[in-house]
Order: sequence, then structure tokens, then C-alpha cells
Amino acid sequence: MNNKPMFKYAVLALSLVLVACTGSGTDESSCREREDGDTLNVLATTPMMGEFVSQVGGDNISLTVLMPPEANPHTYDPSPQDATTIAEADLIFFTGLKYEPAPLLKLLESSACSPEVLAEVGESVFPIEFKEGGHDDHDDHGEEGHDDEEEGHDDEEEGHDEHEGHGHGAYDPHFWFDPNRVSYAAEYIEGKLIQYDPTNEESYKSLTDTFTTELKGLVNEVIELIGMIPSGNRKLITTHESLGYLEAKFGLEVLATIIPSLDSSDEVSPSDLVEVIEVIEKEGVKVMFVESETPSVYAETLSQETGITLVTGLYVETLKPNQSYSEFLISNVELIVNNLK
Repeated sequence: MNNKPMFKYAVLALSLVLVACTGSGTDESSCREREDGDTLNVLATTPMMGEFVSQVGGDNISLTVLMPPEANPHTYDPSPQDATTIAEADLIFFTGLKYEPAPLLKLLESSACSPEVLAEVGESVFPIEFKEGGHDDHDDHGEEGHDDEEEGHDDEEEGHDEHEGHGHGAYDPHFWFDPNRVSYAAEYIEGKLIQYDPTNEESYKSLTDTFTTELKGLVNEVIELIGMIPSGNRKLITTHESLGYLEAKFGLEVLATIIPSLDSSDEVSPSDLVEVIEVIEKEGVKVMFVESETPSVYAETLSQETGITLVTGLYVETLKPNQSYSEFLISNVELIVNNLK
């Protein structure tokens, strides 16, 4: 019997006790006293979140990213060392919307120097609901401007309360497939950084303006690329629910996903596979996009059953080493376009 997992979790539990005993729990007074000129220690849970924070924070902050590049955030297994890293942060940005796995969320809550330093970015981007929640068309706001987003956000918040019982969350956290929503994330990050480091307010504002201008150009670039796909070919099948924002914003249609859940590690039932096979045969879909962060055993089964071609190389959760957000988005869109046009 392999006792390594049990040993690891025992060590993790012990580290949490030690962190609490040394005053790095949730007591607000345990946060360090920063003096004028001290650099803000900022932690981001994922490389994607780290990219957004870096674009807004620039050289004004000392940024640490908890997860390594190319790791699947849904299945990330926190280590005892992560507790110390979390406890030392002045400000912590995480995706939220139940994106990070439960053990990491518990570690954030247990190890952060104060609950106040935990900044959930996903709540600020006007998130869309998962299709399986019965919401079909999620996003027309991006075309109408920020004011319309704010007006619609109250309705979204009401719906969010109603769906709190869902194990995976009712809202899709993969907002980075819509650059407009990344702009909202950048504005939220800017506000938090200014709150904790008002000395560099003007710099944060300038960096945010530069980033959001880049994001506007990125929207137009994606629109042009997808315009190369014949309208009748803009149909996708993927591994799990992750491209909802790309679908809602840019006119693609995700016909089915192998794993009908946010958690890409979830098991798939035979009935799930049968449903996807029926969609493939009914719609005449020729290719399936396999996410690099997700095991492809089920995709291979479907390929054997239907003859559908598997397209690999799609990254939906994280960045490659030294990859920018714009490079991430364009490379994924180009992969989709080249296989559908």
C-alpha cells in the first residue's frame, strides 16, 4: 500500500498548525507592518492570474506565482511550503468562482495573514453561467460597453446566490477567453493595488490603461481570425467546459464537452460518452479539440468509435513558461481557426 499521499497530507496539516501557532492565521494583526518605500509582496495563485497582476503592478510590486507554468489549476496539490508563501503575502489574488481546488482555497483561508488580503478576481468580471445551468446565451455586454455590464451585474449576483449549492460553481471562471472581461479584471486588480500601495497610484493607473488598450486590439484580432472560418464550420467539441466565453463573445458554438463539469479531473460515465457520440454523428463534426492540461483517454475512445480527428495543443487553463496572455489567446484561436476553416 502506498502511504505517500497520507504522509503528505499529514505534513500539510501539521504545517497549518505551525502557521497558526506562529501568528500567521486569519488574525488581521498578523499582517506585517509596511513602512514607506517597502515593496508590496503580492501573490497570485495561477500563472494566468500572475500575468494580469504583473501587467498592472509592473516593477512596483514583488510578485510570486504559486502554481508552476502548464500545471492544471483544477488538480493542483498544495504543498506545506505553500502555507508559508501565502502567510508572507501582503495581498493575494486568486481566480475564485470555485476555480482553484478546495484544498488550496482552505490553505488560502488558513494561512493568509488576514481575510482582507484575499482578492477574488472572478467576481469582478461579470461572469457567465455554465451551459449546464440552463443559460444558453451569456454575453452581449461586451459590444455595448462597461455601463451595460454594470447594469447586468446585479442580476448576475442574484443568480449567483441561487446557485451556491452547485459543487463546481454556477459561473464559468475561464474569463480570459474574453479580453473585455480581462479588462474588468485589470481594473479590479488596479483598485486593490492602489488600496494597499497608494504611493504608486499613478503608475498602476498608467499600466492598466496601457494593458486595457492592448486588450481592445486583441478583441479585434480575434474577431478577424474567427471571421476566416465559414459560418457553418464554427462548431466545437472539447474536453471540458472551458470555452464558454469564446463561444459567447465571438460566435463559436461549443456543441458538447466530454466532461460535463468544471473539474477536468472528473470521471466520465458511459452515458456522457454516448451523448457526445450522438452529437458528433448528428452534426457531422470532423475534429475534436483536446486540452493539453486534461487527460485524453476519453477523447481517444471517442475517436476510435466515431473516426473523429483529435486536435491537440489547446491550452485553456494556464500559460506556458514565459508566455504572455496575448500569445496564449492568439495561439489557441489560431489552432481552432486552422482546423475549422
